[in-house]
Amino acid sequence: MKKGLIGILLAAFFISLFGLSPERTSAASISITNGTDWVDTAGNPINANSGNILQIGSTYYLYGEHAVSGTFDSVNVYTSTDLKNWTFKNAILTKNSATELNSSKIERPKVIYNAATGKYVLWAHYENGTDYGLARVAVATSSTPDGNFTYQGSFRPLDYESRDMTVFVDTDGTGYLISASKKNGGANDTMAVFQMNASYTGVTTFVGWLFENSYREAPAVVKKGSRYYLFTSQASGWYPNQGAYATATSMTGTWSALTNFGNPSAFATQIHDIATITGSSATTYIYMADRWNPLDLSDHKHIWLPLTLDDSSGTATLEWYSDWSIDAATGVVTTPSLVNHAQGKTATASSVASSSSASNANDGNYTNAWAASSSSWPAWWQVDLGSVKTITEVDISWFMYKGSEGYYKYKIEISNDGSTYSTLDMTSNTRYGFTTDAVHFTARYVRINMVSAVLWNNPSNWYTPTLHEVKLLGPSTPEATGYSQFASYNYPTYYIRHYNFAARIDPSVSPVGDSQFRVVTGLASSSGVSLESVNYPGYFLKRNSSSKIVLEAFANTTDYKADATFLIASGWADSSKVSLQSYSQPGYYIRHYNYVLQLDQITSSSSTTDKSDATFTRTSF
Repeated sequence: MKKGLIGILLAAFFISLFGLSPERTSAASISITNGTDWVDTAGNPINANSGNILQIGSTYYLYGEHAVSGTFDSVNVYTSTDLKNWTFKNAILTKNSATELNSSKIERPKVIYNAATGKYVLWAHYENGTDYGLARVAVATSSTPDGNFTYQGSFRPLDYESRDMTVFVDTDGTGYLISASKKNGGANDTMAVFQMNASYTGVTTFVGWLFENSYREAPAVVKKGSRYYLFTSQASGWYPNQGAYATATSMTGTWSALTNFGNPSAFATQIHDIATITGSSATTYIYMADRWNPLDLSDHKHIWLPLTLDDSSGTATLEWYSDWSIDAATGVVTTPSLVNHAQGKTATASSVASSSSASNANDGNYTNAWAASSSSWPAWWQVDLGSVKTITEVDISWFMYKGSEGYYKYKIEISNDGSTYSTLDMTSNTRYGFTTDAVHFTARYVRINMVSAVLWNNPSNWYTPTLHEVKLLGPSTPEATGYSQFASYNYPTYYIRHYNFAARIDPSVSPVGDSQFRVVTGLASSSGVSLESVNYPGYFLKRNSSSKIVLEAFANTTDYKADATFLIASGWADSSKVSLQSYSQPGYYIRHYNYVLQLDQITSSSSTTDKSDATFTRTSF
């Protein structure tokens, strides 16, 4: 790097962990979607696990590792100007960069900038390709943020064991290594802090031990004002667990006691870094985490959440958002305007342990829990929302016992009258600790039916059914509180109804709820409508692959939403009536043929019978 550029960087950019502060750009607000597979601008998976973000001018550099079959393949870097659209730039370190990388593990890589040397320095946890016995750090350097890094080797810092680690550059330019180490005989039993040398390529001083015998790992450090926050997870392998943080006014301590953040599984994540986004209007802190599937480590998700750091109290708060937005230029974060309709409402359960209450699972406190009175399965918990509400997301914080983690097989059961229930079947679930389900229903009662739990290290399920928190999120106003019926134009006493999940027209429908539908805003487009069954909340009329109309449970897919959306048009046979045009098949309308509903193409030249069969009288209640 040229000395002139170094001078500019020294004068204008170097202030934090990222080494550099941004120039302002005109970036617009973008949406961060969690729990999905992230792809780069070429449509390829973003292979950058457990890394960090470095900011240079108006460009963000995202670093992270990529493993193949559990062994190191590369550390990759991606660039973006808006924190959403990432372009792959380079594999800055690969298994071919040095002989000892040919068969190895490189985990939790972090890149920092050294203003004095003009070098970018990569640190990572290093192990051989078969086990975790070496407990070393690896270091590599480069003159550019996205060039090929030169491998400097691996070592134990001052001969201390080092596994999960992070690095931090203070505002005075001092570098630190924070690592899960061993003090009293157990791997990762105590965390260690080291001060780096001037070039950030080694350590010179052992600063001290932290959280003795607490078995903490996954450290991440952020500084706000004069306060330092150190976030860690428990040591539970690839399984999620309760995250916690400590604070101090100096990196050398004294550090506070650990305080929990998030829910009991840190929303099924493990932290790897805190990104500081300094905007023209606000400074935002992003909790960057991995979501691993312990049953398939190739199934990895990036989870980013806005983190609130309170200056006055020195506290950190993390809440779950499936989607949220940030403007990288201004630093302004926007979170969804969804309401938790379950909180504080009347809750009941199949049984209640003497030390708990059903209301503990919807009191807004992740620490409290409802527990059944015994380990008998299945068990259920229910909330009465008081009136019909539209719910678009169900978030459940499950109980986990560290060392015997289990995932729940469950069903979401929904009712308008507390008697007839429809079921969203989640018994295929293999997610530990926290589940978030995209749903779409309007109803009053919601029941979580816990069918069983599967313990990863124990064939016998000894868990007691337990819920820490259930959140039912949706818009503040329900999409529809009433319902409509649709009578055939040709057979005025025959109504659209569902029967064994097939749609048809029949007279004297029993139960009458099978012919009643909430007409809500189209799942695929606000210009259309979707028809939700009153008797089966969360089930919509939709086109199937044979162009028949059926009743199916909501699925959060583009195809489902399109096939369950219809455009209301003037009736083909009578303009005072309605016809329902398919959103996914323009020009095709719902019509009855031998009393069965299907999609058919209807045009001005269609027969009178076809037009009449595609026309309905809508009655609203």
